Amino acid sequence: MLNRKTEPLDHPFLNVVSGLNNEYISSARSGGKKAIGFFCSYVPRELLDAAGLVPYRMRAPNNTGTDVADTYLGQFNCSYTRCVLESILDDSLDFIDGYVFVASCDHLRRLYDNVRYLVKPDLCHILDLPHKTHDDAVDWYTEELHILRDNIEQSLGNKIRDDDIVGSIKRTNELRTVLSKIQELRKIDEPKLTGEEMHRIMVGINSTPADVAIEQLKEIYEKLEERDPPRGYRARLLIMGSQMDDPAYIAAMEEMGGLVVGDAFCEGSIQFAEMVDEDEEPLRALATRYVRKLSCPRMFEGFKERYGRIADAVSEYRADGVVIEPMKFCDTWNIDAQLFVNRFRDDHIEVLKLEREYMLSGVGQLRTRVQAFIEMMGK
Repeated sequence: MLNRKTEPLDHPFLNVVSGLNNEYISSARSGGKKAIGFFCSYVPRELLDAAGLVPYRMRAPNNTGTDVADTYLGQFNCSYTRCVLESILDDSLDFIDGYVFVASCDHLRRLYDNVRYLVKPDLCHILDLPHKTHDDAVDWYTEELHILRDNIEQSLGNKIRDDDIVGSIKRTNELRTVLSKIQELRKIDEPKLTGEEMHRIMVGINSTPADVAIEQLKEIYEKLEERDPPRGYRARLLIMGSQMDDPAYIAAMEEMGGLVVGDAFCEGSIQFAEMVDEDEEPLRALATRYVRKLSCPRMFEGFKERYGRIADAVSEYRADGVVIEPMKFCDTWNIDAQLFVNRFRDDHIEVLKLEREYMLSGVGQLRTRVQAFIEMMGK
């Protein structure tokens, strides 16, 4: 097990995850900004930031039940969409002023229908994302971003100039650059931070304005450079899968000695760190980056490239094994997970598939399976 005598990383930014709202959003809203919730890694946060809005990756990890949401979505929708709808309807997310969705799966499309019907926010937009990544798909998504831009201007009155988008791209790329420096500290022989700590950083990034996150990450990086690495872990793990925004999942794995050195799930640091071309026309640059980033299983014909990029990450982060964590009822990820399991085994990469719910449950079973996986690897 990890040596829990290691001093935890002490920085207030890591505590953003403890609640849904946070001081940075409250301060921005007090200054007249609006917070816009988005639901998918294919939403370009730069366009929201360029409009003077605060992008907020929607989450609701502390729900204890979804009784009301279940009457609208049903038990066979993934628990992420049901938990978020429950929190919207019980006003736990009342600081969110509008929403941007992506037609990335049937579950999110149904959530969009319900939010638009039940809440009627000033901005409730859904992006039509292509299923492929060729040039025509980039053209398609560029047009979708033009439509989103127009909707933001008409619904909220926030004008978005091209110069605003360029400035936001540069700002977000700076954020990604600082994050990448922290990522490098996970690749070394004795990583400077745990996977749980990195996950807290990612939730903070996705819950605060970019300029705030940049300054916080610079401070965190300085602390990490001087920090003694956490010791006592037995295996290096890379995690991949669907939406996960509760660090308690990773903490449970690390308690069994599996240090998470890489994360390739929806809200993970590996896909977030991919840059936007600052020299291309701004909306097309955003479309290119988001359509061609580390892809989601909903993208057709993308498995070969997706597998290659994750296999490269396994090598780059020197992971001893991979944990795939698809959410129950997430059709795309559950199909993809088995394809990955088969391919990893063909390539002699150790792999464990753990189907889970969005809400943390079955912690004892999770720990047992991770412990058995580590022991199976001979660690």
